Order: sequence, then C-alpha cells, then structure tokens
Amino acid sequence: MGFRIVIADSNARFMSMLGRALLDSDYALYPAESRETALQQITQYDIDACIIDVDLPGGIEEVLQACMNKSKPIVAMGASTLKETGRLVEIMYYGIPYVKKFNAEGDAKLDHIIARMNVLLRTLLIFSKDSEYQRGVIAGLESKGYKVFTTEASEDLMHTFLLSEPKAVLVYFPNDEEIEELKKIRKLDNRLPIAVVLNNLPSEAIDLFQDRSTRILARDEVSDYLDKL
Repeated sequence: MGFRIVIADSNARFMSMLGRALLDSDYALYPAESRETALQQITQYDIDACIIDVDLPGGIEEVLQACMNKSKPIVAMGASTLKETGRLVEIMYYGIPYVKKFNAEGDAKLDHIIARMNVLLRTLLIFSKDSEYQRGVIAGLESKGYKVFTTEASEDLMHTFLLSEPKAVLVYFPNDEEIEELKKIRKLDNRLPIAVVLNNLPSEAIDLFQDRSTRILARDEVSDYLDKL
C-alpha cells in the first residue's frame, strides 16, 4: 500500500534492519536519527505513521506531539521494558503501542514492530454474506499483512465498524438494507475509504455515494484498489 513511515532512532544499525524489513513489507521510509530530523520529516512530508525510539536524543515529547497534531498513528519502541524506560505514564496515557526492540536472546523483534504497524494502518472491515468467498479473500489479505475483521449480517456492520476502527471497508454484493448501513458509516467518517464490490455496475449503484472516498468496483478490481489505498 506504500504507507510512508518516519523511523526516529539514533541506533543506525537497528534502524537499517528495521528499514529493510519495512521496505520488504511495502512501506516507504523517512529515517531520522535525531529529534530535529524527525520533526522535519513529520512536518514537511505527508507521512502516514511514526515509529519512535523512546531513547531518541533530545527527548520524544515534541516528536510525539507532532505526530498527534497530524493525527498519525505511532508505535513506540525501546531497548528496555516500558516500565524501565521512564516513559510508562505518557505512553500509556496516549494509548501508544510499545515494543521492546530485542528479545531475551538479543534478537531484534522486527516482526513485532511491523505487526503493530500493520494493525494501525492495515486494518480492514469486510462484509460479505458468502462465507466461503470471504474466507478466500481474508486468506489473501492476511498474507499481505492486513488485520481483517468480518461480518455477514447487515445489523452487525455498524457495531463491527465501531469495534474494529478499520482503515478501509470492503462490502461485497450489498442489498438495499446493507447500502443504508454503509451510508450511516459514511456519515460518521466522510474520509474513510469504502469499496462496494459488485458483479455488475447498475446505474443506481454508481450513484450510491457522491464523494471521493467511495469506490464502486468489479470483483477483479479489488486487488489494485487496495494497493493504491
């Protein structure tokens, strides 16, 4: 999906390892080895999220605030447990996920950091009444690093949406009742990417939503749509 990530870490070796792993997961990188550089990256570029070492020289308060001012998700990391970092109160207060950078054997926990980032940026809600088809779609998405929430009942669509806080919604072959539920979601968030997948494209479906964040797709267009989100 090409999400743009600022990595703020003065440990060049760890940042290089994490950077390569993120590139392999289709993220774009903006590295920063100091507070000043991190602030510059966050303010000057249209970034999507931040990974911040709590031991960044110069402190992390301004960097955290810069990310939150732009409503960008954050993953915090450090060489010690969160309690030992002295950042327990502020990290927990803001609800920022924290990952210890190394395990007990000294191996870098790159997968854990990327998994946290995937949850923040690659969470999808899928609605489909065809459970067999849904399973195939989910398997393909999870293999690409997505965290997927699903529902098969229109009356559960809003509840699952509020619970999962998805970054995009895919709805397969909706009827009129399900379209009305989608409109309720759109009223709550006018920028959330929503894709309505149809076997064909009737004229009434094309006019469901008059906004830039909603797409009407044929089944074979879904993969390209997700790659461009």
